[in-house]
Amino acid sequence: MRRLRFLFFMLLMNAGNSFAQGDTALITALIKDIEASQYRQDGKFYKGMFPAYRQCAGFPHNYQPDNNIFFSAITAFTLKNITPHLNDPDKKNALQVIQNTAVAYPHYRNPNGKPFYSFWPVNARILPHSYFINRFNGIFAQGDDADDSVMILLASDNNDSDNTALKERLIQVSNLKKRKINSTFKKYRNIPAYSTYLGDKMHPDFDFAVQCNILYFNFEKKMPLVKEDSATILLLSEILKNREYMKRPVYISPSYVQSSVLIYHISRLMGTFKIAALDLYKEQLIADAYRLLGKATNIMDRVILRTALLRLGAHAPELTISTIADFEKTDHKEFVFFQARAAFAQPTPIKQIFLHWNYLIYSFYCPTYNKALWLEYLVLKNRSSNGN
Repeated sequence: MRRLRFLFFMLLMNAGNSFAQGDTALITALIKDIEASQYRQDGKFYKGMFPAYRQCAGFPHNYQPDNNIFFSAITAFTLKNITPHLNDPDKKNALQVIQNTAVAYPHYRNPNGKPFYSFWPVNARILPHSYFINRFNGIFAQGDDADDSVMILLASDNNDSDNTALKERLIQVSNLKKRKINSTFKKYRNIPAYSTYLGDKMHPDFDFAVQCNILYFNFEKKMPLVKEDSATILLLSEILKNREYMKRPVYISPSYVQSSVLIYHISRLMGTFKIAALDLYKEQLIADAYRLLGKATNIMDRVILRTALLRLGAHAPELTISTIADFEKTDHKEFVFFQARAAFAQPTPIKQIFLHWNYLIYSFYCPTYNKALWLEYLVLKNRSSNGN
């Protein structure tokens, strides 16, 4: 009997080793695949960028290349987060990809040299190739935004003066500093939390996922915590308490809109930094992640929800995709991680109406970032399996 138990134990050990070896080879292959998709010279996209695409929800759908910096920056950020857990050759390749991406950032930097960044190149028309909305560039002009700025600085080996300058700007345009937000629930309008956009003339706007990213930046860069940080944590905790990330995801996060993506963002923040006010809702988030996972159809929802569970310290069921070829056969290219909805900062009830008007909704796609998210899951899964 002891011999049988020993043999069974050895079989389990060998199976675990086989899975680990398979994941190691897949992680190496994915990093090489991501590197291969990076532009080598300026063309539809700048050198160092990863191809991204945009589609209008209204007819005609007008699927077009979109030279935004957002997906390139968050791909580099994702790689940077996992590099400490890679073997030396993979780490070297990942760091090279991150370094290559940085070549494109100056095209999006504030023309006055400040460490603020725009979604599209400086002075470029918004939504290039679109049939409708870019005819109104005088109304819907782009500007520097918090999300691109914090993600680029998080993905970069930048200096402390840049971090400080961005932090000061985030404070200057936060709610109640110059204007009061009117595009959120009344119960949140007096909270002096961080805003999505960095322009002086922009009305404050809240986005749950963007605020997660701002707090991540402030904690990661060890910025002094001020009342705006406390206020933003309070706002996020209230949204968690009221489960509005499940009930009203589009309203509280006009740029990310899906509950699965919002859980991914909050779990990334909570899994990296200890924030007592948010940790109160860990079990609730785990339950909601399981609930969404049980009905998820797109492969990327199934990936990011597993990643969220791992970050929250929960068990994530195995994802059985073992090759890049198998991944390419899935529906990952249909996954929308990010959207642009022109009514984001409008007061209620205008916002509630136009947030859902198809001709003001643009979905963005990036197959390379999807692979980076899958890569992130594989690395976190192996860390969890090894008890790290």
